[in-house]
Amino acid sequence: MFLLVYVAFQIFSSSRNGYTTQTVYAQSVTQTIPVEGIFFREETVVPVEASGVVSSYYEAGTKVAARTVLGCVYPDEAAVRDQYRLRDLQSALDALKKAENAASSSDVVKPDVLNGQAADYVSRLISSRDKESLSGLSELKSNLLEVMARRALVLSEAENYSARIAELEGQITQLKSQMSGGVQEFSSTASGYYVDHVDGWEQTLTAGRLEEMSAPEVDSFVENYPGYTSDQTAVKIVTSHDWQFVFTLSEQELQSLAGNRSVSLQFPGREEPVKMTVRTSERDPDTGRYKVCLEGDTINAYLLGNRVQSADITVTTYNGLKIPKEALRFPDNQMGVYVILGDKMYFRKIEQIYETTDYILSRTYYKGDSDGAEFVKLYDTIIVKGKDLYDQKLLR
Repeated sequence: MFLLVYVAFQIFSSSRNGYTTQTVYAQSVTQTIPVEGIFFREETVVPVEASGVVSSYYEAGTKVAARTVLGCVYPDEAAVRDQYRLRDLQSALDALKKAENAASSSDVVKPDVLNGQAADYVSRLISSRDKESLSGLSELKSNLLEVMARRALVLSEAENYSARIAELEGQITQLKSQMSGGVQEFSSTASGYYVDHVDGWEQTLTAGRLEEMSAPEVDSFVENYPGYTSDQTAVKIVTSHDWQFVFTLSEQELQSLAGNRSVSLQFPGREEPVKMTVRTSERDPDTGRYKVCLEGDTINAYLLGNRVQSADITVTTYNGLKIPKEALRFPDNQMGVYVILGDKMYFRKIEQIYETTDYILSRTYYKGDSDGAEFVKLYDTIIVKGKDLYDQKLLR
Protein backbone atom coordinates (compact mmCIF):
# COMPACT_ATOMS: atom_id res chain seq x y z
CA MET A 1 0.00 0.00 0.00
CA PHE A 2 1.35 3.40 -0.97
CA LEU A 3 1.30 6.42 1.26
CA LEU A 4 0.95 9.62 -0.71
CA VAL A 5 2.42 12.72 0.82
CA TYR A 6 2.01 15.92 -1.11
CA VAL A 7 2.60 19.62 -0.80
CA ALA A 8 0.04 21.71 -2.64
CA PHE A 9 -0.57 25.33 -3.33
CA GLN A 10 -3.91 26.94 -2.59
CA ILE A 11 -6.34 26.78 -5.47
CA PHE A 12 -8.55 29.70 -6.32
CA SER A 13 -11.81 29.22 -8.19
CA SER A 14 -13.94 31.92 -9.72
CA SER A 15 -16.81 32.35 -12.11
CA ARG A 16 -16.43 34.18 -15.40
CA ASN A 17 -19.02 34.54 -18.15
CA GLY A 18 -20.90 31.57 -16.81
CA TYR A 19 -17.76 29.42 -16.58
CA THR A 20 -16.13 28.21 -13.37
CA THR A 21 -12.40 28.85 -13.69
CA GLN A 22 -9.31 28.01 -11.71
CA THR A 23 -5.67 29.07 -11.76
CA VAL A 24 -3.11 26.34 -12.45
CA TYR A 25 -0.49 25.88 -9.74
CA ALA A 26 2.47 23.55 -9.24
CA GLN A 27 2.31 20.58 -6.92
CA SER A 28 4.77 17.99 -5.64
CA VAL A 29 3.67 14.44 -4.82
CA THR A 30 5.98 12.01 -3.05
CA GLN A 31 5.17 8.33 -3.27
CA THR A 32 6.46 6.32 -0.31
CA ILE A 33 6.29 2.82 1.13
CA PRO A 34 5.93 2.53 4.94
CA VAL A 35 8.11 -0.21 6.46
CA GLU A 36 9.23 -1.40 9.88
CA GLY A 37 12.61 -3.06 10.05
CA ILE A 38 15.55 -4.27 12.11
CA PHE A 39 18.99 -2.68 12.43
CA PHE A 40 21.96 -5.04 12.09
CA ARG A 41 25.43 -3.82 13.05
CA GLU A 42 28.85 -5.26 13.83
CA GLU A 43 29.03 -4.57 17.56
CA THR A 44 31.59 -5.30 20.27
CA VAL A 45 30.27 -5.19 23.84
CA VAL A 46 32.48 -3.54 26.47
CA PRO A 47 31.45 -4.56 30.02
CA VAL A 48 31.44 -1.84 32.68
CA GLU A 49 32.96 -3.81 35.53
CA ALA A 50 31.80 -1.64 38.41
CA SER A 51 28.54 -0.67 40.07
CA GLY A 52 27.40 2.89 40.35
CA VAL A 53 26.58 5.76 38.02
CA VAL A 54 28.10 5.57 34.53
CA SER A 55 29.40 8.81 33.01
CA SER A 56 30.63 8.82 29.42
CA TYR A 57 33.42 11.00 28.12
CA TYR A 58 32.08 10.84 24.55
CA GLU A 59 28.74 11.29 22.83
CA ALA A 60 27.15 8.33 21.09
CA GLY A 61 28.40 8.08 17.52
CA THR A 62 31.89 9.42 18.29
CA LYS A 63 34.68 7.51 16.55
CA VAL A 64 37.20 6.13 19.04
CA ALA A 65 40.37 4.07 18.82
CA ALA A 66 41.06 0.83 20.64
CA ARG A 67 42.10 1.27 24.29
CA THR A 68 40.47 4.72 24.44
CA VAL A 69 39.19 5.60 27.93
CA LEU A 70 35.45 5.89 27.28
CA GLY A 71 34.12 6.98 30.66
CA CYS A 72 34.00 6.21 34.34
CA VAL A 73 31.73 4.90 37.07
CA TYR A 74 30.96 7.08 40.11
CA PRO A 75 29.93 5.59 43.45
CA ASP A 76 26.64 7.50 43.52
CA GLU A 77 24.71 10.50 42.14
CA ALA A 78 26.24 12.85 44.72
CA ALA A 79 29.71 12.02 43.41
CA VAL A 80 28.56 12.83 39.87
CA ARG A 81 27.21 16.21 40.95
CA ASP A 82 30.44 16.99 42.81
CA GLN A 83 32.49 16.10 39.74
CA TYR A 84 30.43 18.36 37.46
CA ARG A 85 30.69 21.16 40.02
CA LEU A 86 34.45 20.66 40.16
CA ARG A 87 34.70 20.89 36.36
CA ASP A 88 32.66 24.11 36.31
CA LEU A 89 34.85 25.70 38.97
CA GLN A 90 38.03 24.64 37.20
CA SER A 91 36.72 25.94 33.88
CA ALA A 92 35.88 29.33 35.42
CA LEU A 93 39.31 29.49 37.07
CA ASP A 94 41.10 28.72 33.80
CA ALA A 95 39.04 31.33 31.94
CA LEU A 96 39.88 34.11 34.41
CA LYS A 97 43.58 33.23 34.39
CA LYS A 98 43.62 33.33 30.58
CA ALA A 99 41.86 36.72 30.63
CA GLU A 100 44.46 38.17 33.00
CA ASN A 101 47.36 36.74 30.97
CA ALA A 102 45.90 38.25 27.79
CA ALA A 103 45.46 41.64 29.47
CA SER A 104 49.10 41.70 30.59
CA SER A 105 50.42 40.94 27.10
CA SER A 106 51.49 43.61 24.63
CA ASP A 107 48.67 42.75 22.21
CA VAL A 108 45.90 45.37 22.11
CA VAL A 109 42.38 44.06 21.49
CA LYS A 110 39.59 46.51 20.74
CA PRO A 111 36.27 46.17 22.59
CA ASP A 112 34.43 45.76 19.27
CA VAL A 113 36.45 42.63 18.53
CA LEU A 114 35.59 41.16 21.94
CA ASN A 115 31.94 42.13 21.49
CA GLY A 116 31.88 40.23 18.20
CA GLN A 117 33.48 37.17 19.77
CA ALA A 118 31.00 37.24 22.64
CA ALA A 119 28.05 37.54 20.24
CA ASP A 120 29.38 34.58 18.25
CA TYR A 121 29.67 32.38 21.37
CA VAL A 122 26.16 33.35 22.50
CA SER A 123 24.78 32.51 19.06
CA ARG A 124 26.49 29.11 19.10
CA LEU A 125 25.17 28.39 22.60
CA ILE A 126 21.61 29.19 21.49
CA SER A 127 22.06 27.01 18.41
CA SER A 128 23.31 24.12 20.56
CA ARG A 129 20.28 24.51 22.81
CA ASP A 130 17.86 24.54 19.90
CA LYS A 131 19.48 21.49 18.29
CA GLU A 132 19.73 19.73 21.68
CA SER A 133 23.44 19.20 21.01
CA LEU A 134 25.59 19.11 24.14
CA SER A 135 28.85 18.53 22.28
CA GLY A 136 31.34 21.27 23.14
CA LEU A 137 28.87 23.11 25.38
CA SER A 138 31.30 23.40 28.32
CA GLU A 139 34.01 24.77 26.05
CA LEU A 140 31.65 27.39 24.62
CA LYS A 141 30.66 28.53 28.12
CA SER A 142 34.31 28.76 29.17
CA ASN A 143 35.25 30.73 26.05
CA LEU A 144 32.36 33.14 26.59
CA LEU A 145 33.41 33.73 30.20
CA GLU A 146 37.00 34.40 29.13
CA VAL A 147 35.93 36.91 26.46
CA MET A 148 33.61 38.75 28.86
CA ALA A 149 36.35 38.84 31.50
CA ARG A 150 38.83 40.26 28.98
CA ARG A 151 36.24 42.81 27.87
CA ALA A 152 35.74 44.01 31.45
CA LEU A 153 39.51 44.52 31.84
CA VAL A 154 39.81 46.38 28.52
CA LEU A 155 36.91 48.70 29.46
CA SER A 156 38.35 49.15 32.98
CA GLU A 157 35.23 47.64 34.50
CA ALA A 158 37.55 45.45 36.56
CA GLU A 159 41.19 45.98 37.64
CA ASN A 160 42.07 42.30 38.02
CA TYR A 161 40.60 38.97 39.09
CA SER A 162 43.03 38.09 41.88
CA ALA A 163 40.34 37.95 44.56
CA ARG A 164 37.97 35.86 42.43
CA ILE A 165 40.80 33.50 41.40
CA ALA A 166 41.76 32.97 45.04
CA GLU A 167 38.12 32.32 45.91
CA LEU A 168 37.75 29.73 43.13
CA GLU A 169 40.97 27.99 44.15
CA GLY A 170 39.68 27.77 47.71
CA GLN A 171 36.33 26.29 46.57
CA ILE A 172 38.13 23.72 44.43
CA THR A 173 40.37 22.66 47.32
CA GLN A 174 37.42 22.38 49.70
CA LEU A 175 35.30 20.39 47.20
CA LYS A 176 38.14 17.94 46.51
CA SER A 177 38.56 17.33 50.23
CA GLN A 178 34.85 16.54 50.58
CA MET A 179 34.70 14.12 47.65
CA SER A 180 34.81 10.55 48.89
CA GLY A 181 35.32 7.36 46.94
CA GLY A 182 37.22 6.94 43.72
CA VAL A 183 36.00 6.43 40.19
CA GLN A 184 36.68 3.48 37.93
CA GLU A 185 37.31 4.11 34.26
CA PHE A 186 36.53 1.76 31.38
CA SER A 187 38.16 1.59 27.95
CA SER A 188 37.33 0.42 24.46
CA THR A 189 38.52 -3.00 23.34
CA ALA A 190 38.15 -2.19 19.63
CA SER A 191 38.12 0.80 17.32
CA GLY A 192 34.83 2.10 15.92
CA TYR A 193 31.83 4.20 16.92
CA TYR A 194 30.94 4.52 20.59
CA VAL A 195 27.46 3.85 21.98
CA ASP A 196 26.97 4.52 25.70
CA HIS A 197 24.69 1.52 26.37
CA VAL A 198 23.63 -1.89 25.07
CA ASP A 199 20.17 -3.26 24.33
CA GLY A 200 20.82 -6.98 24.78
CA TRP A 201 20.59 -7.98 21.10
CA GLU A 202 24.25 -7.45 20.22
CA GLN A 203 25.14 -11.16 20.41
CA THR A 204 21.92 -12.28 18.67
CA LEU A 205 21.42 -9.98 15.70
CA THR A 206 24.74 -10.75 14.02
CA ALA A 207 25.78 -10.85 10.37
CA GLY A 208 25.27 -14.61 10.42
CA ARG A 209 21.74 -14.28 11.77
CA LEU A 210 21.00 -11.65 9.12
CA GLU A 211 21.79 -14.15 6.37
CA GLU A 212 19.74 -16.91 8.02
CA MET A 213 16.52 -15.01 8.75
CA SER A 214 13.58 -15.60 6.44
CA ALA A 215 10.93 -13.02 5.60
CA PRO A 216 8.43 -14.55 8.10
CA GLU A 217 11.12 -14.50 10.81
CA VAL A 218 11.79 -10.83 10.15
CA ASP A 219 8.07 -10.04 10.44
CA SER A 220 7.77 -12.16 13.59
CA PHE A 221 10.73 -10.42 15.26
CA VAL A 222 9.32 -6.97 14.48
CA GLU A 223 5.82 -7.93 15.66
CA ASN A 224 7.04 -9.40 18.95
CA TYR A 225 9.81 -6.91 19.64
CA PRO A 226 9.41 -5.90 23.31
CA GLY A 227 10.69 -2.37 22.84
CA TYR A 228 14.05 -0.72 23.23
CA THR A 229 15.75 -1.21 26.59
CA SER A 230 18.87 0.79 27.41
CA ASP A 231 21.30 -1.08 29.67
CA GLN A 232 24.37 0.71 31.04
CA THR A 233 25.99 -2.31 32.68
CA ALA A 234 27.92 -2.37 29.42
CA VAL A 235 28.65 -0.08 26.46
CA LYS A 236 29.52 -1.04 22.91
CA ILE A 237 31.64 -0.21 19.90
CA VAL A 238 30.13 -0.42 16.42
CA THR A 239 33.19 -1.67 14.56
CA SER A 240 32.04 -1.16 10.96
CA HIS A 241 31.02 2.01 9.20
CA ASP A 242 28.41 0.05 7.24
CA TRP A 243 25.18 -1.22 8.79
CA GLN A 244 22.03 -2.93 7.54
CA PHE A 245 18.29 -2.28 7.82
CA VAL A 246 16.09 -5.31 7.07
CA PHE A 247 12.31 -5.47 6.46
CA THR A 248 9.79 -7.21 4.22
CA LEU A 249 7.81 -6.07 1.18
CA SER A 250 5.08 -7.51 -0.99
CA GLU A 251 5.91 -8.26 -4.62
CA GLN A 252 3.99 -5.18 -5.77
CA GLU A 253 5.87 -2.94 -3.35
CA LEU A 254 9.20 -4.43 -4.41
CA GLN A 255 8.37 -3.87 -8.08
CA SER A 256 7.95 -0.17 -7.37
CA LEU A 257 11.64 -0.14 -6.39
CA ALA A 258 12.71 -2.06 -9.50
CA GLY A 259 15.84 -0.62 -11.04
CA ASN A 260 16.68 1.49 -7.97
CA ARG A 261 20.03 0.51 -6.51
CA SER A 262 19.77 3.30 -3.94
CA VAL A 263 16.81 4.61 -1.95
CA SER A 264 16.07 7.28 0.65
CA LEU A 265 14.59 6.42 4.04
CA GLN A 266 12.79 8.98 6.17
CA PHE A 267 12.86 8.02 9.83
CA PRO A 268 10.31 9.58 12.23
CA GLY A 269 11.35 12.85 13.81
CA ARG A 270 14.44 13.22 11.61
CA GLU A 271 14.88 16.20 9.31
CA GLU A 272 17.18 14.63 6.73
CA PRO A 273 16.47 11.39 4.85
CA VAL A 274 19.08 8.62 4.96
CA LYS A 275 20.55 7.39 1.68
CA MET A 276 20.88 3.59 1.48
CA THR A 277 21.82 0.94 -1.07
CA VAL A 278 19.62 -2.05 -1.91
CA ARG A 279 21.83 -4.99 -0.95
CA THR A 280 19.57 -8.05 -1.41
CA SER A 281 15.92 -9.06 -1.85
CA GLU A 282 14.93 -12.68 -1.20
CA ARG A 283 11.47 -14.15 -1.84
CA ASP A 284 9.92 -16.48 0.73
CA PRO A 285 8.28 -19.38 -1.16
CA ASP A 286 5.55 -19.90 1.43
CA THR A 287 4.32 -16.34 1.96
CA GLY A 288 5.48 -14.67 -1.25
CA ARG A 289 6.92 -11.75 0.72
CA TYR A 290 10.43 -10.50 0.15
CA LYS A 291 13.14 -9.97 2.76
CA VAL A 292 14.84 -6.74 1.71
CA CYS A 293 18.24 -5.74 3.07
CA LEU A 294 19.41 -2.15 2.71
CA GLU A 295 22.92 -1.01 3.60
CA GLY A 296 23.89 2.45 4.79
CA ASP A 297 26.97 4.28 6.02
CA THR A 298 25.46 7.31 7.74
CA ILE A 299 26.62 7.45 11.37
CA ASN A 300 24.81 9.28 14.15
CA ALA A 301 23.46 8.57 17.64
CA TYR A 302 19.92 7.97 16.36
CA LEU A 303 20.88 5.29 13.86
CA LEU A 304 23.30 3.58 16.26
CA GLY A 305 20.86 3.65 19.18
CA ASN A 306 17.79 2.02 17.61
CA ARG A 307 17.03 -1.64 16.95
CA VAL A 308 13.52 -1.86 15.44
CA GLN A 309 12.19 1.24 13.74
CA SER A 310 9.52 2.38 11.29
CA ALA A 311 10.49 4.39 8.22
CA ASP A 312 9.16 5.59 4.87
CA ILE A 313 10.96 4.60 1.67
CA THR A 314 10.78 7.31 -0.95
CA VAL A 315 9.83 5.62 -4.21
CA THR A 316 9.66 8.67 -6.43
CA THR A 317 8.63 12.32 -6.43
CA TYR A 318 6.45 13.86 -9.12
CA ASN A 319 6.51 17.60 -9.80
CA GLY A 320 3.94 19.04 -12.14
CA LEU A 321 0.85 21.16 -12.69
CA LYS A 322 -2.26 20.10 -10.80
CA ILE A 323 -5.27 19.74 -13.08
CA PRO A 324 -8.63 18.70 -11.57
CA LYS A 325 -10.23 15.88 -13.51
CA GLU A 326 -13.50 17.78 -13.90
CA ALA A 327 -11.61 20.29 -16.07
CA LEU A 328 -10.47 17.66 -18.58
CA ARG A 329 -11.90 17.69 -22.10
CA PHE A 330 -11.26 15.28 -25.00
CA PRO A 331 -11.89 16.91 -28.40
CA ASP A 332 -10.79 14.55 -31.19
CA ASN A 333 -9.69 12.10 -28.46
CA GLN A 334 -6.98 14.53 -27.35
CA MET A 335 -6.86 15.10 -23.56
CA GLY A 336 -6.55 18.70 -22.49
CA VAL A 337 -8.23 21.74 -20.96
CA TYR A 338 -9.58 25.05 -22.11
CA VAL A 339 -7.73 28.15 -20.95
CA ILE A 340 -8.90 31.75 -21.02
CA LEU A 341 -6.58 34.24 -22.71
CA GLY A 342 -7.97 37.73 -23.14
CA ASP A 343 -11.47 37.51 -24.58
CA LYS A 344 -11.13 33.99 -25.99
CA MET A 345 -10.79 30.41 -24.81
CA TYR A 346 -8.14 28.11 -26.27
CA PHE A 347 -7.61 24.38 -26.08
CA ARG A 348 -4.34 23.33 -24.45
CA LYS A 349 -3.03 19.76 -24.30
CA ILE A 350 -1.91 17.99 -21.13
CA GLU A 351 1.24 15.89 -20.76
CA GLN A 352 0.24 13.56 -17.91
CA ILE A 353 2.92 12.35 -15.48
CA TYR A 354 0.82 11.27 -12.48
CA GLU A 355 -2.83 10.55 -11.66
CA THR A 356 -5.12 10.25 -8.63
CA THR A 357 -8.88 9.81 -8.40
CA ASP A 358 -9.37 13.60 -8.20
CA TYR A 359 -6.63 15.18 -10.28
CA ILE A 360 -3.70 14.59 -12.58
CA LEU A 361 -0.27 16.18 -12.77
CA SER A 362 0.84 17.55 -16.11
CA ARG A 363 4.42 18.30 -17.09
CA THR A 364 5.32 21.84 -16.08
CA TYR A 365 5.56 24.45 -18.80
CA TYR A 366 6.03 28.15 -18.16
CA LYS A 367 4.60 31.19 -19.86
CA GLY A 368 7.08 32.51 -22.39
CA ASP A 369 8.72 29.12 -22.99
CA SER A 370 9.71 28.55 -26.59
CA ASP A 371 8.59 24.92 -26.35
CA GLY A 372 5.26 23.54 -25.22
CA ALA A 373 3.15 26.25 -26.83
CA GLU A 374 0.25 23.83 -27.24
CA PHE A 375 0.35 22.70 -23.59
CA VAL A 376 -1.21 24.13 -20.45
CA LYS A 377 1.19 26.32 -18.47
CA LEU A 378 1.81 27.43 -14.90
CA TYR A 379 -0.65 30.16 -13.82
CA ASP A 380 -2.98 29.60 -16.78
CA THR A 381 -6.66 30.20 -16.04
CA ILE A 382 -8.50 27.00 -16.95
CA ILE A 383 -12.22 26.33 -17.27
CA VAL A 384 -13.36 23.76 -14.73
CA LYS A 385 -17.09 23.83 -15.45
CA GLY A 386 -18.98 25.10 -18.46
CA LYS A 387 -20.85 24.12 -21.61
CA ASP A 388 -20.29 24.57 -25.33
CA LEU A 389 -16.50 24.77 -25.09
CA TYR A 390 -14.35 24.90 -28.24
CA ASP A 391 -11.02 26.32 -29.37
CA GLN A 392 -10.82 30.08 -29.99
CA LYS A 393 -14.39 30.67 -28.83
CA LEU A 394 -15.08 34.35 -28.23
CA LEU A 395 -16.17 35.16 -24.71
CA ARG A 396 -18.99 37.65 -24.42
